[in-house]
Amino acid sequence: MDTAADASTPPVPLPDGVSPVVLPTPFGVGDVNLWLVDSSPLTLVDAGPATALALERLEQGLAERGHRVEDLERIVLTHHHADHFGLAAQLVRRSGAEVHAFGGIAGWLADVGRRSKQEMRFVEERLIRHGLPQEVALGARAADAMVRGYFEPVEVTHPLADGDVLGFDDREWHVHHRPGHSTSDTVFHDRDARTLIGGDHLLSHVSSNALISEPLNAAEEAADPTLRLTPLRDYRASLALTREMDLDVVLGGHGVPVTDHRGLIDQRSTATERRLGRIVDEIAAGHETAFEIARAMWGRTAYVQVHLVMSEIIGHLELLEGDGRIAVDEVDGVLRLREV
Repeated sequence: MDTAADASTPPVPLPDGVSPVVLPTPFGVGDVNLWLVDSSPLTLVDAGPATALALERLEQGLAERGHRVEDLERIVLTHHHADHFGLAAQLVRRSGAEVHAFGGIAGWLADVGRRSKQEMRFVEERLIRHGLPQEVALGARAADAMVRGYFEPVEVTHPLADGDVLGFDDREWHVHHRPGHSTSDTVFHDRDARTLIGGDHLLSHVSSNALISEPLNAAEEAADPTLRLTPLRDYRASLALTREMDLDVVLGGHGVPVTDHRGLIDQRSTATERRLGRIVDEIAAGHETAFEIARAMWGRTAYVQVHLVMSEIIGHLELLEGDGRIAVDEVDGVLRLREV
């Protein structure tokens, strides 16, 4: 959630045949970048939200490059958030395109109505255990229901796994699973072009939230509100792997390309350490639950962007507990925090 100015960033040379198609979204994050690869097969990375305006802008963007929706041969999804996959089913119906995505979300995307509701319940129960008032949870539930209007089920025809290679007639992308922002975050590395198609894994202008999500590996785990997902710990591990990659540019799902991935990852790490210290201070000041800390640090935003803010706080709390800097006690079903 930390931002950095990038308005003065100069244009970045893109790999041959790769260009952004920028679509509006109804979400606070703003526009989403789709990446068109004018190669064989003709490939679109991500699909935008299912809105009439997004589809119109996509059709315009394709037409400017001499293509139609019906020409698409392959859709590659970076992760399972509405602003990245919502239009996929419509595009498939018109084009017959293959859909490539991390295999762990194939079942989720095919049954997205039921699974998204299940995930909402999982997240809500977890946040309530961290002190979220019931009345605030009701508001978050309503916001979640609105998001479900921006996507529909889609079949993943080609499940991807870490280590796979996605082939074109003139290049190949190496597939890496990088969970953290979501459980399904997948990035695509063009080694020859020293380019990473990164989705929301690493964004230039804002730090991606490590969002609390239901587990993908077992339904019984998804039903367990006590499960610790440590999304921020997973995200830090994923960023550490990306930091070691030899890259000239990361093409993200929002904002401008990243040309110094190591420097940006180091900035994000420093910001995390600062926030850990701030949260310890808030606990020392007497705030006993994640929601109390969220309200102290973000004020009204803690009520308006419940999932984002609470994910941020809980991820940091799990790091602090893992490092032995705080302790967590359950009292009457609520997790209460104290210094060690």
